[in-house]
Amino acid sequence: MEQPKRKNDSCLFTIIMMGIIIFIISISSNHYGTGSSNSYVKPHHTRTGKFVKGYVRKSVSTSPKAVKKQNYSKGYYQRHKSRYTKSKKE
Repeated sequence: MEQPKRKNDSCLFTIIMMGIIIFIISISSNHYGTGSSNSYVKPHHTRTGKFVKGYVRKSVSTSPKAVKKQNYSKGYYQRHKSRYTKSKKE
């Protein structure tokens, strides 16, 4: 006598296939974390109105003190929030 197919087998197959598809999509869309390419900064005006030409920014700093400078900078901007918030004019 032939045994009927179980519903659990088809559910398990579907779950495994969905997991594989999600895994492949997450790997292929994770190209932002590599940091292997430089980025172009468009020309813009600063807060004071000075014009800054466009330039290519390196993706990774070559300075040996880069991490120390980054941490100091983050702390500085958190301590002086009032300097960098735009005032609302009514």
